[in-house]
Amino acid sequence: MELESNVVLDLHLVQSNECCESYHMELEGLKRMVAFFEDILEIGTLLLKAICKRKGCEDLKAWQQSIINHLYWAVVSSTQDDAELIVDKWKSVERRFLNLHRGHGGKFPTCVHKRLQGRAHKKKWIKPSSLSAVKLEKLVTDKMLCKDIGKLSAVHQTSKVEGFHSLIIQFAPKSYVYSYTGMLCRTLLAGLHYNENASRHTATTKAGEQRFKIRYPKYKAGGHVVKKILVEATFSYVDDLMREVVDLCKKSSADRPVQLEEPPTLSSAMEKPDKAEAIKAHASRFKTK
Repeated sequence: MELESNVVLDLHLVQSNECCESYHMELEGLKRMVAFFEDILEIGTLLLKAICKRKGCEDLKAWQQSIINHLYWAVVSSTQDDAELIVDKWKSVERRFLNLHRGHGGKFPTCVHKRLQGRAHKKKWIKPSSLSAVKLEKLVTDKMLCKDIGKLSAVHQTSKVEGFHSLIIQFAPKSYVYSYTGMLCRTLLAGLHYNENASRHTATTKAGEQRFKIRYPKYKAGGHVVKKILVEATFSYVDDLMREVVDLCKKSSADRPVQLEEPPTLSSAMEKPDKAEAIKAHASRFKTK
């Protein structure tokens, strides 16, 4: 996917038996086509969830969104090639919520905001040496996390890719089994549908005002998000496909059907048991009368 134009450029279908293990499938797809960029929002929402649920850390939950916002700011306000500055800005969050705005160290020694006054100064700050402060410091200074944060992208996010993955499920629900060719065709259809509808405009009322809706996602824990209502999806690619099918039928010969090279099925590598022996060995886990 080219994220600037929000267009799917190419698709590759990888079957699990094409790799040594199923968890290598994404890596195989990566080698074939695409590069991966970590999503700031996903990391930001997950890194605090476990801590906020711990007993004695309830006061940290009130700061959860502010900490996520700080993570966004640390990445967006820094140049992409200065990972050290991004990490230093991120680490300053631990002192900032203790109401300490100087002496952070590294490339970001002092907060850039003005002196806090009024309601901003009277916030319920996290108390030093409290369980919340200790857990927050441990999280913020985690070496593996800081290494990942230094690689975060302020430009490229995975949200659009995840949206496309959700669209694939609409064309190929996981509750059904498809052949390799069937899955490939459905994935390609999803790509065509996404490309045609990725840049839909916001729907408007008769008065010309943009339409919005309010949703309450689970990760917000009761909070809401405002989303645009887009115009209805179009399906012009179907007409293009029909014309292409007609043209191919006119040009091709019925004696030479198109053969798609497929990998072996998942069951082909399995040793098939004798049916009679399998039935004899079959036993129910439940008692029968």
